[in-house]
Amino acid sequence: MNLDFILHRVQQVKEALPAITDFKEILAALRLCNYDPDEVISTFFAMFGDSLQSNINGQQNFEPIALQREISKKDKKIEVLNKKLQESESELETLRLKCKYFEEEKRHLIQQAESLYEKVAELQNEQAKYLHEISEIKCKNTQITDKLQNYSPLNKGLLIKMLRDAHELSISNNKLRVLATSGLSEIGLSMEHVRSMTMSLRSSTKEIEEIRSLYQRETMERKLLYNQLQELRGNIRVFCRCRLDDKKGEHLEFLSDEDIAVNCNSSKKRFRYDQVFLPQCTQEDVFEGTLPIIRSCVDGYNVCILAYGQTGSGKTYTMMGTEQKPGVNIRSIRELLHICHERERVKYVIRISMLEIYNEGVWDLLSHDGNKQLEIRSHGKVVTLPGLTEMEVLNEEDIKRIMSFGEKNRTVASTKMNTESSRSHLIVIFTLNGVDTISGIASSSTLTLCDLAGSERISKTEAIGQRLVEAAAINKSLTALGQVFTALKTNSLHVPYRNSKLTHLLQPSLSGQAKACVFVNISPDVKDLGETLSSLQFGSSIQQIALGKPNPQSSNIKLGH
Repeated sequence: MNLDFILHRVQQVKEALPAITDFKEILAALRLCNYDPDEVISTFFAMFGDSLQSNINGQQNFEPIALQREISKKDKKIEVLNKKLQESESELETLRLKCKYFEEEKRHLIQQAESLYEKVAELQNEQAKYLHEISEIKCKNTQITDKLQNYSPLNKGLLIKMLRDAHELSISNNKLRVLATSGLSEIGLSMEHVRSMTMSLRSSTKEIEEIRSLYQRETMERKLLYNQLQELRGNIRVFCRCRLDDKKGEHLEFLSDEDIAVNCNSSKKRFRYDQVFLPQCTQEDVFEGTLPIIRSCVDGYNVCILAYGQTGSGKTYTMMGTEQKPGVNIRSIRELLHICHERERVKYVIRISMLEIYNEGVWDLLSHDGNKQLEIRSHGKVVTLPGLTEMEVLNEEDIKRIMSFGEKNRTVASTKMNTESSRSHLIVIFTLNGVDTISGIASSSTLTLCDLAGSERISKTEAIGQRLVEAAAINKSLTALGQVFTALKTNSLHVPYRNSKLTHLLQPSLSGQAKACVFVNISPDVKDLGETLSSLQFGSSIQQIALGKPNPQSSNIKLGH
């Protein structure tokens, strides 16, 4: 068929449907429709309907066809991986039970062998005793015979008595011989049983080692499958949360669990996130989205959870919460402790550190000598904080007590926008070190929880003096954070992590070595519309970033050295 004729038909379809950009797909459709472009256009409209129509009218298409196909492929891949994960976990549990059974069998065989060795020792002692008695009897018998030869025939009574004694001694001698023979035979049987038990023990030990090796491979495969699922969903997950407020205007529209729209200047701007939380959503609802990456932290991945938004938008409530309604911080470590407790085969040590970044200075909030300023040092991609206080924690009560102590040292002040405005960035770091008692594999990871200070417009907060200096430092560090995300989004060769202390410290949490979760907090008040739009645009841009493939079993933040 004439090539120009085919290209002309393809061009007709592309002009009618600009959203369809795949040349091969258009060519395949033309073949099915006998190269009738009108029939192809009708077919695509029947398949994709509103998506094609909205694109033709010049409106923004929020669910491109290519994206729909990609999502469908990823959903299928997730389904396959979920199935593999379930099968792997089932096999892992079977191996764990089998390993436990053989460990018990090995312990039982060792106890039996020890008991038999003790019995053999006792029988050998008895044999030596009997042989000694036989030797003494022989000696006495010889002495008696010698004496009988010297006795006169007249001493018949004494002779008869001595003969009787000799006969009794002979009977005792025979009994002792029988006992000694029986003892030796029993010793031989016991030794044979010990040898058999030793061979069985060696065989069981070899099988246990094989099961331990298989168990180790299954454990690594389970971690790999689970974290592949998380990577398909994105190594940076972005959630939007709107603060509960009676002043809520009609400029915000919650279209679905993933979409939010803002009405401004007679136009509507729509944003999509991994999840959008309504103002009435509880702290439990909000925390549900972070559960998967908490489990990744226990598997050896660095994890970062941070809250971003204008001052007074509810960031501290989301991260810290209250005593009755704890936030992400307490719930995260509660889940971390729960998972560690479930994995009985792994011995974990958890340590906590708290610091704040105030006016571009890093301060240790857990120092008992008053707030101590720290210096950030870097060695390649490794960030160190020499002198930072670390405290080991065993339970939730330890964590609450330590975090309460650190929170009292945090810098807050009153502004026109917020009576208790955080004037610093709060960072809580949990270091998790684990050793698998079966495989011997060691893992190290960090969970970084960051409550960012709110972005401020000086004209609204009317900050002066020290408050003005603080606001300038806050805005500078948040701008640097935006620059880092922009560089990551464009795959820039240089990412400006060192433009601020905040981004420098978060470098290991915002690179290919980590998984991150960002809460974008917004205010429902119409007077905060400008800041709300800015926050939503910031969150929307983050969602398009891929950190790359994370590496488990590593931690790039070194504390207290």
